[in-house]
Amino acid sequence: MATIRKSVESLATPGILRRRTGAEAEKLERPLEPGVASVQAIGYGRFALATVGACLALLVATLLMNVLVDPFAIAGTGLLPTAVEADRTVKLDLIRKLERSPDIVILGSSRARQGEPSFLTQLTGETAFNAAVTGGTAADAWVTARYVNDRFPRKPHHYIWFVDAGIATKGINPQLAEDPRGKRYLAGKGVSFTLADVGTYIGPQASLASWRVLKKCLLHSCKARLRYLPDGAIARPTLRYLPEHAASLQNSISRLVDAVRAHPPRKPNTNPARYRFFERTLAFMNAHGIRPVIVLNPIHPKVLAVLRKHGFAQRRASLAYLHALHRRYDFVVVDGEDISRWGGSPQQFTNATHINRRNMRRLLRYVVAHSDGALR
Repeated sequence: MATIRKSVESLATPGILRRRTGAEAEKLERPLEPGVASVQAIGYGRFALATVGACLALLVATLLMNVLVDPFAIAGTGLLPTAVEADRTVKLDLIRKLERSPDIVILGSSRARQGEPSFLTQLTGETAFNAAVTGGTAADAWVTARYVNDRFPRKPHHYIWFVDAGIATKGINPQLAEDPRGKRYLAGKGVSFTLADVGTYIGPQASLASWRVLKKCLLHSCKARLRYLPDGAIARPTLRYLPEHAASLQNSISRLVDAVRAHPPRKPNTNPARYRFFERTLAFMNAHGIRPVIVLNPIHPKVLAVLRKHGFAQRRASLAYLHALHRRYDFVVVDGEDISRWGGSPQQFTNATHINRRNMRRLLRYVVAHSDGALR
C-alpha cells in the first residue's frame, strides 16, 4: 500500500498532489534575469512587428487589387468594366459623335434614363438626346449643358431636367471628375486619386465589388450589358439589365415605406452650397436664352402617402426655394411627384422610386403639355 501511494505521488502534477518546496517557490517568485527578460521582449516585439507587417501587406494587396479592378471608376485604370455604370463617359462620347445638335436634352439621374428621345420627337417634332446618368447631380447637368453648348455653339437647345425632392446636391461623381471633359468645366475639381479614395478602396465594400467584377469576367463576359442608342436612350432589349429593376416591386415599396416610418425625414439641409451647381447651371442656360423645364420626379403613391403623413418637409422646402428662385432665373416647374396628376400607373414602376418606360411616356406627354412653350 505504501508502494502504491509513493508511485501516485511521483506521477502527480506538482501544485495539485504535493506542496512545492521552499526553494521551488522562491525560484518561481524570483524575477527573471535581465537577459532572459530581454530575450522574451524581443520575441514579443518580433511577433508584434510580424503581425503589423502582415496586416499592412494585406491592406496594400487589397488596395492594389481594388485600384487595378477599379470597381467604382475612381482610379481611372479602365482595365475592367466597373461595378457601377460608367454611363457618364458613354453619354459624353455619344454627344461628341452627334452629327447635329439636339433640340431637347434630358438631364437627371437614373430615374430619367427611361426617357426616349424618339418619343419626344413624336410629341414635339424636335430632335432630342437623353443625357441622364446614374446618380446624376447638378454638377452632371452643369458639365453636360456646357459640353453640349461648346459642341454645338450658336445652336438653340432646350432642357428637361428631372430632379428629386431635394432639388440639388453639391456632390461631384468621381467618374465625372476624372473625365477630361468634366475637369474642363469643374474648375480644377477633377482631383486624381486622394486619401479619401484610398480609404474607400481598402474597405470591404470595394473588395466585394471587385470580386463581383472579377467573377463576372471569369464566369461570363467583361462586356457591359447595357447598350445605348446614338440618341442616349437605352436599347430596349437591354432594359432588363438596369440595376434598379427590383425582383419584387411590392417588396421594394414595403422596405422603403418601413424605412420612412422608422426614420421620418427630418428638416432638410438648405445649405446654399448644395445649390451652387444648380443655380450656376440655371444662370448659364438663361444667359444663352434657354428656359429649362424642371420636373419633380415621380414617387410611388404608397411611399408618397407616408411622406405626406410625416409632413414631407423636404418637398415644402424645395417648392419654397424654387418659388424664391424665380425672382432671379427663368424656368418652368412641372410637378410629377404625384402620378395621379399625369395618369401614371402604380404598377408601372421598376422599384419604389423608378418608373418604367411606359409610365415615362405618360409623364413626358404631361411635361410637354405643361411646359408653357419652353420646349418649342
